Amino acid sequence: MRLRIAIVSLLVMVLTASAQDFQIRTRVDLVVVPVTVKASGDKLINGLQKDDFVVFEDGQRQTITNFTSDPVPLSAAVVIDTGLSADSLAKVQQTFPALAGAFSQFDEVAAYRFDKDVVKLVDFTKNPEALEAALKPVREIKPDTRQALLPGGPFSTIGPMINGAAVVPPGQVGSPVTQNQPKIKVLNDAIYAAAADLEKRERNRRKIVLVVSDGVTNGSTHSFQETVNSLLDFGIEVHAITVDQTVLTKKFTSLNDYAKSTGGDSYYVGSSIQSIETAYARAAEQARNQYVLGYVSENKPIGKEPIFRNIEVKLARADYATLHRTGYYQYPQD
Repeated sequence: MRLRIAIVSLLVMVLTASAQDFQIRTRVDLVVVPVTVKASGDKLINGLQKDDFVVFEDGQRQTITNFTSDPVPLSAAVVIDTGLSADSLAKVQQTFPALAGAFSQFDEVAAYRFDKDVVKLVDFTKNPEALEAALKPVREIKPDTRQALLPGGPFSTIGPMINGAAVVPPGQVGSPVTQNQPKIKVLNDAIYAAAADLEKRERNRRKIVLVVSDGVTNGSTHSFQETVNSLLDFGIEVHAITVDQTVLTKKFTSLNDYAKSTGGDSYYVGSSIQSIETAYARAAEQARNQYVLGYVSENKPIGKEPIFRNIEVKLARADYATLHRTGYYQYPQD
């Protein structure tokens, strides 16, 4: 009996010590920052080493403890905007074979579509044929021309409005002018749903949302900031393929903001099918081949609320540009 008690006591001590050791280790938060480096002409730069990078958090230089440039498999959530203009939607529908072909045999891909609702088409799969089959119903969708899509750029003009309704200028003869309501396009909700599913995937994968849209959002339950916070919490990048925008107005869409905030990229594809297909391949290649920097933050959380920490990555070469997430939320330690 004494021997059994001694053995049980020893096991309790070992388990307690292991639990304490585990708690101590989990208090050290490794901040992981995937970084894309580009030269002029949008050329990806390879072959850099750890000493080529300097990381700042809230202006304070950090010590890079982990570094790798090895390619990693992707967990990609493809989000297709089916509320595009008739011409753009028809072109996007023809690119689905190239979309499936942009990913490798090691990547896993889920697909969604959205307009006024978010529809999940297929859960994560490594089978390109399964992805193409899931996208087949999207190829049969006809554009909705009953509602006018109000321009979202800062240089758009839609005429005089009162409480959202168009008015007839003084002296104009004829029946009252009617203005079609803008389309409901829940872009934020679609990205939020994709992020929630990506969060459950394995940690050794790079997680991205690849969205094809014009960037117009109207009627979403989730705000832009709420969605960005979710992406940053889960370490998810947004790679946005922007259609139905000019070179100038694309800079003002939420797609560009999503990409900049999360360390992804925005690809303006103009109006050709080939440019859309090329953007698929570029986005997948860029996401898969990034430098990954890791550091243990020297900043300590104060109080009981999470603190947003700004991240800045610099290079010795001033003519190189870096793309990375703008920061992360540091949570108080228990």
